[in-house]
Amino acid sequence: MRFTNRPYSKDLMHSLWAWALYDFANTIFSAIVLTAYFPLYLTELAGANWYLGAATTGAMLLAGIFTPVMGAFSDQTGKTKACLIHTTLASIACLYYLSVFKTVPFLIGAFIFSCFFYHLALVFYNSLLVVVAPPEKQGFASGLGTGLGYLGVVFALPIAHWTEQHFGRSRVFIAAAILFLLFSLPAFFFVGERKVAAPVSPSWHLWLAEWKKIFTLIKKLPQQPALLLFLGGNFFAVDALNSAICWLMVYTREVFHPQQGALISFLTALNASAFFMGILAGILTDRWGAARTLTLSSALLAVTLAILAITPSFPVFLAANLTGGAFAIAGIWTAGRKRLVDLAPPEDLGGTFGLYGLVTKVSVVGSLLFSIIADLAGFRQALWILVFSAGLGCFFLTASALIPEQTN
Repeated sequence: MRFTNRPYSKDLMHSLWAWALYDFANTIFSAIVLTAYFPLYLTELAGANWYLGAATTGAMLLAGIFTPVMGAFSDQTGKTKACLIHTTLASIACLYYLSVFKTVPFLIGAFIFSCFFYHLALVFYNSLLVVVAPPEKQGFASGLGTGLGYLGVVFALPIAHWTEQHFGRSRVFIAAAILFLLFSLPAFFFVGERKVAAPVSPSWHLWLAEWKKIFTLIKKLPQQPALLLFLGGNFFAVDALNSAICWLMVYTREVFHPQQGALISFLTALNASAFFMGILAGILTDRWGAARTLTLSSALLAVTLAILAITPSFPVFLAANLTGGAFAIAGIWTAGRKRLVDLAPPEDLGGTFGLYGLVTKVSVVGSLLFSIIADLAGFRQALWILVFSAGLGCFFLTASALIPEQTN
């Protein structure tokens, strides 16, 4: 892919930063709710690991059912940003109830619906990448969003830690809701709507028609082998990635037994590293191409997870996370978004991002298996299931990269 230095216009630059700040906002949700606090909160309250595995699996499967049709729906209505606003606000409202409910069933319910709307919003957010950047700059734009997302975690974790110390762990989720809303506002106001050729009004008939269209897109996948292999590789790589993110804090606590403050410092350092790795991955995506950058990221994920599974040294564990792990988590999202833009038919961009969302949501087998093996055999043994998944993802993504791209 040829890299050019065509400058952004002032208005487009404002739009780009507003779009990227949404990544800053939603990664605050991801870090505080999915990684740092809710896993610890639920496993301590429930007294077993499988509750968390079942909750994350249920949330992802529910989102996976609806993300493809919602993406296709936005292709037809031209309401991508409007859908982003509504689903974000719904996620924030459900997030608030994590601070209200005190029993395991109600907590799991609030968690599932908050995650459901959070993941739906990501489909619309990703589809707006084409609004804020020309094709030759989309790798950089995606990397900027990814990097700012992890910088948002660095910003939010000290606030969350202070909130926990002064008001208790349950109140952390209110703080997360406020921060999520605050940093979503620029995207709500300053990112333009994605234009479609002939927008139609939302209706029940259109909803049913888009369900049929999703099955048509799935049937056409064998005719697009690069896209099919990309989605398959993404399934396994993101399965390992999501599971590792979900269980990182619990794994670190159970295997190395650091204090809570040290856990937060570790997660802060990891996200600070991922900020720089996200910018680097964006530059590499524009210079090398999304396919090669994505393959490198998935290979680093597999290698890093293997190191984490075998090392008895906490400093080595930290170093592996802050280098290969940080690049892997930043590069898979950064290059993955651009890779899909390269492979998707422009008229089906939202629907194809919906399929991408479906794949990332149903790739939750690893999290459930990890929780079961951790309960039965221990956390180190459980981590090997994620190494296997990451290795399969790397294999399929490499195969996808070897197929010449078709110009859309």
